[in-house]
Amino acid sequence: MMKDEIAWFRDHHVENMERMFAAVSDLYAEYWNDFFHFAIFEDDLEDWDTAFEQTHRRYLDALQIGERSKVVELACGRGGFADFVAANSGAEVLGIDISRSQLSHAQRHKRPNLRFLHHDIMRVDELEERFDAVILMDADCYLPDKRAAVDRIARAMKPGARFLLIAWCKREGLNGLQEELVLHPFMRYWGIPSLETPAGYRQHFHTAGLRLIEEADLNHKTRRNWDFGYERAIAGIRDFSVAKAARLLWKGLPLGRDGIRLIKEQFPAALYIKAGFDTGFLRYTYLLGEKD
Repeated sequence: MMKDEIAWFRDHHVENMERMFAAVSDLYAEYWNDFFHFAIFEDDLEDWDTAFEQTHRRYLDALQIGERSKVVELACGRGGFADFVAANSGAEVLGIDISRSQLSHAQRHKRPNLRFLHHDIMRVDELEERFDAVILMDADCYLPDKRAAVDRIARAMKPGARFLLIAWCKREGLNGLQEELVLHPFMRYWGIPSLETPAGYRQHFHTAGLRLIEEADLNHKTRRNWDFGYERAIAGIRDFSVAKAARLLWKGLPLGRDGIRLIKEQFPAALYIKAGFDTGFLRYTYLLGEKD
């Protein structure tokens, strides 16, 4: 992976994310799920709907959301989990996302205590609101500066507020060749500027004034997600055509041939992601913090 590519993803964060999800949002929904995050499986017999329901209940319980709480989901995507929180807590829920394509789907969720906003996580502290609970799932990898992001998130939190981060991390202690062979290919295809380690996030939490309440490596409970993603990528390759790809592009942002390229790159990315899991280089990490 070339250094200039990494630098471009970092320095053109907003453009990178707008273009990426204008191309792939409908592709992911068709071949993966309306939720872009993972389900946590407690056993091999658990079905997908039950696993997602129990996963969402676990996250909701961890955040200790009350009836008068103000909650923000960062990178809310198509709005499914924000809608779940609004339906099951009575809290005032805001979902923000940098992708207008994603938000065009999120707006179908209609509740009096739920709203969505086009906004960048890297400027979340500029919102004229402070929150009792913050959620960020499966999107931290796209952030251009993880330390700065956690710091700005902490500024947007009230004292005693909780922050739930479900992070795509890299394993501690990888050497450069291991990262180059396994991680860099899918990072390039997905527009990812960097992957943080769990230890890095522990330090970022501490620096931002967040007390780490709980941390867990969830890889052993997420294997079915990785396997399913691989299977769906294979199915997508069999079904793929340029005409179908063109139909999946969000019409609100003209992408042309570049959009087709972004869709095509998702298939090899899925194969490398599976390799990242199977080698143990990718770690699906749960971190729960509280602001002092």
